[in-house]
Parts: sequence; structure tokens; C-alpha cells
Amino acid sequence: MNLGRYISRSAGHFRTSTALIFEDRKYTYEELDRRTNRLAQGFFALGLKKGDRVAIQSMNCPEIVETEVACYKAGMVRIPINARLSAAEAVDILNDAEAKAFITDKNHGESILSHGVALDTVKQFICLDTFLEEKINYEDLLTGNREDLPDVDVEPDDLAVLTYSSGTTGKLKGIMQSYGNRLAMIRKALMFPEVRLQRGDIFVHVGPITHASGMLLMPVMFTGACNVIIRRFDIQMLLETIQRERANYTMLVPAMIHMILAHPGVRQYDLSSLKGIFYGAAPISPSVVGQAIELFGPILFQGYGMSETTSFVSILTASEHLDALKHCPGRLSSCGRPVFDTEVRVVNEEGRDVKTGEMGEIIARGPDIMQGYYKDPELTAETIKNGWIHSSDMAKMDNEGYIYIVDRKKDMIISGGFNVYPSEVENVLYTHPAVFEACVLAVPDEKWGEAIKAVVVLKQEAQVTAETLIEHCGQYLSGFKKPRSIDFVKELPKNPNGKIVKRLIKDFYWAGKERRVN
Repeated sequence: MNLGRYISRSAGHFRTSTALIFEDRKYTYEELDRRTNRLAQGFFALGLKKGDRVAIQSMNCPEIVETEVACYKAGMVRIPINARLSAAEAVDILNDAEAKAFITDKNHGESILSHGVALDTVKQFICLDTFLEEKINYEDLLTGNREDLPDVDVEPDDLAVLTYSSGTTGKLKGIMQSYGNRLAMIRKALMFPEVRLQRGDIFVHVGPITHASGMLLMPVMFTGACNVIIRRFDIQMLLETIQRERANYTMLVPAMIHMILAHPGVRQYDLSSLKGIFYGAAPISPSVVGQAIELFGPILFQGYGMSETTSFVSILTASEHLDALKHCPGRLSSCGRPVFDTEVRVVNEEGRDVKTGEMGEIIARGPDIMQGYYKDPELTAETIKNGWIHSSDMAKMDNEGYIYIVDRKKDMIISGGFNVYPSEVENVLYTHPAVFEACVLAVPDEKWGEAIKAVVVLKQEAQVTAETLIEHCGQYLSGFKKPRSIDFVKELPKNPNGKIVKRLIKDFYWAGKERRVN
């Protein structure tokens, strides 16, 4: 079934309920349905057809939601571009994806047009604000078009979304998600253990809705709940929004949780309306999870997944968080157990399941696994084998099926012949009260080949020496796992989704070296 028709169905069920809030703008389900019908018809009026690619780049705004729904209704392929990507990266995506239409705001549009590189396939340049007279204005595109739902059928294998991820290599990869993949994601989201969104519930989106947070837009609208969108991550704006709207759910990445916990005025806000906080996308230490539960209550859910899996493949529920806190603190470092219709295994290099407690690579299969990488059959074949997607995440599984991610396969440090996984060391560093952020990596060392280096950001006004932190690590880790040196910096480089970019840090320490191993 065409995913856009589900929104029309919701409009029939919840006609006057609020579907979307952004700053001082509110949309009922009926209004959202009509606007997305007109936008879909507007795409056809511009000469676009089923299967054509429509890209959008902007800070969070309602038009991103409308574009997603309209593309589904029109059977077109949506290309979400993160607002924080550079003009050069955006142009690369537009050309690689063969986008026929591009929707953008003033800042991004002017930057791209002045970049000096041709947009090879873009025929329709659509402005969210009036900044180029010769281009199409978004609101004008909606005006005068029919309001009836387009009669477009799609097949489960038809391409629905082409999303780009740099992963750990720095090279942008086009991830092909089908209509079947997206529908499987929605089914799974609606099957969240312990969570049943209802009409009137409010979900606040503070991360880029072109990416992870935006995956929950459609499930929220399936249930008659309301999506509240914040233009960008701002701690005070988020806390004020939760308090003002009496919000029930939100999704955060660990970096956001760190900053909220460190915010001096966080306890001045009434956050009692919250029923669930979803987090994931990057490692987080058990000590930070414990602090978050102490602040928010036992309402944390962790999901593990990748863009390549369309949604999460495992989940650690709120009750499991609470049980771990009381009886098994080590389980707070788990990303949970496989969920709904996804199979997950931990395997060795030969593809055989490892024994309980042994290290292996996470692989998964299910109806939400991507179709492959766009224009890259070799990488697709390397990643998807016999229907199983290989994550490159190294993990252990306990005898109850809980998965513990240890590190990225490519990030493993071999020092003096011993394998060391950086996240083990990072988790210990995070237990020190002075540490705000930490990144552990290998640096070249004449004696050991690779030595363990920690790059640390301290909390405001905190003071600690490298020797003290190394000694702290020695209380919890074997001697060969302790950092041999620690550098202090003001901030760590992050990608547009808030993840620490270890590759850039490694570039600095390995400059001039022919190989990245030693």
C-alpha cells in the first residue's frame, strides 16, 4: 500500500487533531493531508513522474515532513540531505542521486548555487523562502493544485528513499530503502515494547528529521499523535518545549544527553509529562545512563540499528534499564535483544555463531534491510551476504540474548599483540567525574606498534591531570588497556548527526604515515 495513503486514512480518523507543531504554526491532520495532496499534485504539474527523485535540504521545518508524505503519495523517491552538510557534499549527493527536483531554504540554496559546480540533473529548484525570483516558490507550488489524493500504486520493492551516509570511511554512500523497507520500519516502531503511542500523545523531534529522528514521524502519524519539531538542537529550547507542550516522548543521541545532564538549570523545568526517551546512534557509558535515569526517571529506551537496516534491530526497554540498574548494572551497556521480525546473530570470520560471551560481528536480516548501496554493487556484495547484512560492529551476546557492542571492527587497536577495543577504555574514562567526552584511538608507537591514546574534553571548570586519568583507568582495566598518553582538547569533531568523527582525530595523529596500522 502507498505509504502516503495511510496519512489520508489518519486524516479521516483524526481530522481535527493536531498532527504537527513548529514554532507558532500548527497543522491538523486534515490540513496536513490537503497540503501534501497539493504538493504531490504540484510535483506532477512540474513534469515529475513516479520514480523521479526529489531532494530536500533544510534545517528542521514542517516542509520536510510534507515533502516526505507527498513523495510517498506521488510514488517518488525522497532524498533527505542533512542541513549540516557542506555545499560540496550536497552537490555530490544531488548529482549522484540524479535528483530531478531540489527543495531548499535560502542559506543552503545560495551556498549551493554559488558553489560553481553544475547540478547535472536538477530541473526544478524549489525555494522554501522567496530568495530567487526565477526559481519556484514552495507555497506557490501548492497554490491552485488539486487536493485529491494521487492515484499512484507502488510495489514493495520500489525505491522510496535514497539516504546518504558517510559511515567510517568519509565517502558518501547512497543507501537504498524500498517502500517495503519503510513499511517494515513503521510496523516495528508501532510494536515498541512498553510503548503504545495514542491519539494526543506528543513526540518532540530535536535531532535532524532528515535522519534518525525523522524515522519516527510516520509511526507517530499512524496513531493520531502529534509531531513537534524544533528547528535545531538547543538545550533550553528543548526543555522549554517539553514543559510547554507537556510532551510525552523524544529521541536523543548520547551527546545530547551529556549536554542536558551538564546543563545547570535542567532541574528547574517540569519534565514530568515524559513517558519515553529513545536514544542510540553512538556509544554511551553505563554511568551516564544511570545519571539520565536519575534525572528523567525509568523511561529510557535504547535502540541499535543503522541506516542500512532502515530502523533499529535490537532494543533495551525501559523496564530492562530499571532491572539492570537494580540487579545487573553491567547490562546498561547492552543495546538490548533482537526485536519483532528481525533476526540478529553474532558470528566469527567464517560466519558461524560464536559461543556465549565470545567476540564476533553483528549480522542481521529482516524485511527492513536495505536493498543495497546505490551504484555500488561491490560494496553491496561485501555488506549483504546470503541475505544477512554485516554491520562491522563487534559485540558479545550473553546467555539471555542481550547484545553488548564492544567496538567497530575497524577501530580495534592491536598493541603489543593484544587486541584492545576503544569503547572499553572510553566507558571507564566516562566514569571519572571530570570527563565530559572521550575518544580513544591508536597512534603509532615504535615499541608497541600501536599505542593507546585518549583525547578528552573536560567538563566546565573541571581540572584533572593525564596521570590521574590513566591511574583511574588502571583501577578497572588490564595494564595493556590503559591509555599511554592523554591529550586534552576543547571539543571533539562531530558529524552532522552529533557523532564523534574518530577518523578526523586519527588523521591528525597519523599524518605523514603511509599506513593506518603500525
